[in-house]
Amino acid sequence: MNQDFQLVSQGENQEILGPFGRLFIGDFPTKGTLCIIALAILVDAWISGGLLSFLLLSILSIYLAIYFCYNYIEPHFNSRIGVERGKKLSRITKDPDHLAMGDIGRLLHGYSKSAVGQVWDLSGKGSLREAFEGVPADLSTEQKSVGASDKTWVSWLILLTFWIVWGVALMIGSLAIYLALYSAGISQGLAISVSGLLIYIILSPLILLFIYVDGSLDRIKEMLKFGSKKRALILLLGIPIVVTIIDFILSVVYGFAWFGIFGEPSISTDLGTSWESSTVDIALLFLSVAIVVPIVEELMFRGYILDAINRKHGDWTAIIWSSILFGLIHIDPFVGGQAFMGGIIYGWIRIRTGSLLPSIAGHMMWNMLALMLTYL
Repeated sequence: MNQDFQLVSQGENQEILGPFGRLFIGDFPTKGTLCIIALAILVDAWISGGLLSFLLLSILSIYLAIYFCYNYIEPHFNSRIGVERGKKLSRITKDPDHLAMGDIGRLLHGYSKSAVGQVWDLSGKGSLREAFEGVPADLSTEQKSVGASDKTWVSWLILLTFWIVWGVALMIGSLAIYLALYSAGISQGLAISVSGLLIYIILSPLILLFIYVDGSLDRIKEMLKFGSKKRALILLLGIPIVVTIIDFILSVVYGFAWFGIFGEPSISTDLGTSWESSTVDIALLFLSVAIVVPIVEELMFRGYILDAINRKHGDWTAIIWSSILFGLIHIDPFVGGQAFMGGIIYGWIRIRTGSLLPSIAGHMMWNMLALMLTYL
């Protein structure tokens, strides 16, 4: 928010507005917007008939509240006091940090300029990655890192070796920690949660080593930057919400298709934890599955693996192969298929935005939703 905006928005012009209007004066998100979001969640909790309906209603309500407040309500009251909140094309196209929830549709569907109220034109950009990062979409050969090797077959050999080492260490390590804890008298649920949490934390430096050998450490750091408040809100909330809805719909369709072809999946969903378990058991399960696991897996598959393949073969080859490897690491065919679909979505978002934050946040939302619906 520039100095002129602050002077005008804090000046006497606000007196022409009532108490309600003044709540929406200022840079996004204003107090009024936050109040509407909170009110929407309370209404959802009141009218919903269960946990699933509450989650779906809340996701939809938050998205709609942010969209209409940012694009219509806040601009209306700010314009009443003579404030233009940076929605002119000449200003927006020079500042890639000016991104709003209203552009989520274009983030997922291209660069359409037709939507009423959409005031930003990204069509002059090479890609959304350029719009987000301010870097050209097509880097020259001199600018690109060659990775661990300039030979394609050597790069694949290194990548697959790293993937196998990481996968084997993950399975053997988690099993060893679980057996040690369980034999020491710790409950099954707590042993599963702690073993998963510890092994992912222990293996995190191994992924950083892979990234370092690949020469992508600086690029990964760039992909984890938040940027402006608006950009962070889109990357951490707006896009992940849309992605989670899409992933949920695809998973439902996938589940029905699997059931019709192969019958009921034979996977075991018993993690030894339920709502009747202790608070510590539940907290550790959520910390492991919904927080630590998404961060580590996204660094591995949408960070290291996708970038390493993309450098040699291009976007879609990288998205598909990183998703295949992501699905295979889940072992079970049914869960692996779901992971493959999620990998396609997360990989595409990673490529389009040039950031790891949306895929990490979306992965967290999905795992949390899966925990609530399946395990607890």
